[in-house]
Amino acid sequence: MLSKRQSAIIDLLSNALDPLTGKELGQRLGVSDRTIRSDVEAINQELQCKLIQANRRSGYFLDRERMREAIKNQRGNIPQTAQQRCDYLIRELLFCNQEINLLDIQERVFVSGFSIDHDLKKLRTVIRSYAGLKLVRTKNHIRLVGNEGEKRRLYMELLMQEMKDNFASMNAVADLWNQFDLLKLEEEFARLCEKYEYPISERDYLLIMLYVGVSIERMMSHNYVQFEMQEMAQRVNNEREYQIADELFLEIVRVCHVKRVQEEVIAFATVLKERGMNAGEKMFRGEDLDKLVEEICRILKSGFGVDLSSDEEFRYGISAHLSRLSNRRQMETEEMPPDYYLQDLKRNYPLVFEMAVCISDCIHKRQGFLLNEVEISFLALYLGAACQNANLPHRYRAVAIIPNSRTISRPCVEQLMLRFGNRMDIVEVYPFFEEKKAALDDPDLILSTVPLKHHLQVPTVQISLFFNSEDESKVFQMLNRLDKKKYHKDFVDLMKRMMRRDLFHICPFMASQWEILHFLCDSLKEKGLCGEEFKENVLRREALSDTSFVYGFAVPHAVEESCAQSCISIMLLKEPVKWGKFSVNLVVLLSIREEDNQLLRVFFDWLCNIVADKHKFQELIGSSSYEEFMSYVIEEEIS
Repeated sequence: MLSKRQSAIIDLLSNALDPLTGKELGQRLGVSDRTIRSDVEAINQELQCKLIQANRRSGYFLDRERMREAIKNQRGNIPQTAQQRCDYLIRELLFCNQEINLLDIQERVFVSGFSIDHDLKKLRTVIRSYAGLKLVRTKNHIRLVGNEGEKRRLYMELLMQEMKDNFASMNAVADLWNQFDLLKLEEEFARLCEKYEYPISERDYLLIMLYVGVSIERMMSHNYVQFEMQEMAQRVNNEREYQIADELFLEIVRVCHVKRVQEEVIAFATVLKERGMNAGEKMFRGEDLDKLVEEICRILKSGFGVDLSSDEEFRYGISAHLSRLSNRRQMETEEMPPDYYLQDLKRNYPLVFEMAVCISDCIHKRQGFLLNEVEISFLALYLGAACQNANLPHRYRAVAIIPNSRTISRPCVEQLMLRFGNRMDIVEVYPFFEEKKAALDDPDLILSTVPLKHHLQVPTVQISLFFNSEDESKVFQMLNRLDKKKYHKDFVDLMKRMMRRDLFHICPFMASQWEILHFLCDSLKEKGLCGEEFKENVLRREALSDTSFVYGFAVPHAVEESCAQSCISIMLLKEPVKWGKFSVNLVVLLSIREEDNQLLRVFFDWLCNIVADKHKFQELIGSSSYEEFMSYVIEEEIS
């Protein structure tokens, strides 16, 4: 059996667009790259195939085809633990037979009758929470009796538990079934949602498709829902939910060869009504929701320099995401992501997470609805995708030197833009190099298919005309170097201006995070850099979500602008203090005015870089003076 960390490695690689190095995986999971190497070997040995492959230059990546086969094969493995046997029995009761022989089960899973009896006690405890379901035993036979809807709910929750570390993937949901193609049905469902302008949040979308898969599997086993149709039909007839369900079932009947039963259509329409936009009408109504979306766009633009106000896809999607927040009971019963996802978001995408925190505060003030950390992390995932689509990162200007005709050079340029179009623009393509012309284009980067020497202070990368993986690696590394140079210079300028000597503190001991916050905020107030409301806003921000990070530092800040001057206050602790879930030795209090909010991006970019180098971070927190601390902060890292 795979360990939780080994399953996490597979999950991280399956969701990564590019290979991940052992060091990158180790940093995300808090282990060494040697441990990652051992885990990879164990995974491949356990699954009896080379599921995870390695490239010395780029890192680890999944063989997608073998991944699909491994998932299917793993479901057929003999259960080892009591929980696995309990899950196995549920599947047997739901699909294999109306009644199962316990003696036969003992032989199949290689356990004693005593173990099976113990498993049945556990199974009865599980079933007790499903209204109307009952486990009936007659000598050496058992069967599951009760409501079909409750049986499907039981099966859905079993599958969600099985997929809890990979429930962000539509492919993973579809791979649960090989007797029908759920992805094709998902395409039809997406078309119908667009046709009827019916927004559904990402999380609900996957749950709905899981419901569709479970329903089809049950119907293929000739198990259909039954209920008093008149009352249920009145709730959904002539509504969008019913129209979508009715049309989708036409496709299900055609593809899966099941009967079209009116109760099934109504049941699916009811699920849509519970999880679609209408689920949020109690909390948000028409104009209220529009005003909230406008306020969110204003916060993102004024606070972070990200303008999504004209992005209709974002506005449409965020409306669906916010609408479902009112159905709190539904959210609390859903399977939440593992803790390392939340920490990965905070650690690797702190700026996006901060956007989500500010929006959650806006929701709290407007609606009185307080989001927890998991809900904030879902919001951050959504914002991250929207910001990526908005090309949030700086795009570099590149010129290409390709001494061939446009027809021959076009495929090379297209490949470059396909891979790196979100990070650079090729502003001009020349058949030969001329320094004066190139200088006028003011490029950040020169790409050439021939050897090139020049006097411009612009980095140059030689690539082949037939752009390959080695060329891709060269360009990728150069863009990363440009990022580091750009952010380092901005960060040095920022630190020299804002990190003052009188705001630097070395303390042998502090009792708690709250004592530290009061001390640092009071110190700023004494120097006339902020008022009392600044401390209130800092404490309010901390109450929303701890600002501590796994590597041993915290970055408290105000949830809204309330300071007289932008500055950064530092505290080094000789004895670590418990701050939320982590112990911290370094506290960085940000006090940023609205006109300087663009500096947040510079700071958080640097933050992401420094946590990647544990050695340098240890040097930083080991500083014994302001001068030594600043020497580590503004140390020139790029030659």
